[in-house]
Amino acid sequence: MNRIEIPEDYEDRLAAGRHAAARLPAGAVRDGVDRALEAAPSRERYEQAADLAERAQALAEELAQRGFDGTDPDRVAWLRLDYLGRLQSLSLSPTIDRLSNPAVADAIQAAWTSAEAARSEHVLHLERTHADLIAARVPDSGGDELRDRIARCSHERFAHTTDDDLCSAEVNVEGRLTEFKFLVPNATLDTECEDLSVQATATIQTAQAKAVERLGEILA
Repeated sequence: MNRIEIPEDYEDRLAAGRHAAARLPAGAVRDGVDRALEAAPSRERYEQAADLAERAQALAEELAQRGFDGTDPDRVAWLRLDYLGRLQSLSLSPTIDRLSNPAVADAIQAAWTSAEAARSEHVLHLERTHADLIAARVPDSGGDELRDRIARCSHERFAHTTDDDLCSAEVNVEGRLTEFKFLVPNATLDTECEDLSVQATATIQTAQAKAVERLGEILA
């Protein structure tokens, strides 16, 4: 953030402005000048606001670099989400050849839930440790309206299935995984875990890309 350089004689200029405004004839022009002068922040108020803005920017940049990991109780699947909940990586254990399709699909969804919980907990931690930033937040009716639009579309789902029908994934409009399935019988037995991880990752990411496109339409 680039701070505005406040002149050393800032307060003197405000005082001179108020003195000059007092000499204006009563009317709309004087009223407008008075409002502008009243809105001029004090040096201390500006510095406080600039400090808060710099901290908020630093936190946003730090959050954008974070990844949130999750795994299922049996450690069959591991995955990482970025700060927006987009899938970055997904790995499956070699032991999947001893598990059924539904068991591995459930493990992926459990790992996703774990990563989402880690992401939510981190956001809550930021809110608790930086409560003054939250308190200083300017009411944003536009942002509230956008959140309402997204909430009204929460029932929408976006799915993708591999060309060979190996697996399919479904997400909501915010990109959260709502369903994952292996469609080919014995997929977990007949496919190497690395290949299965790659295809599962691509399938989920493609479904999320569809949700992102829809989200762009909602927010436009």
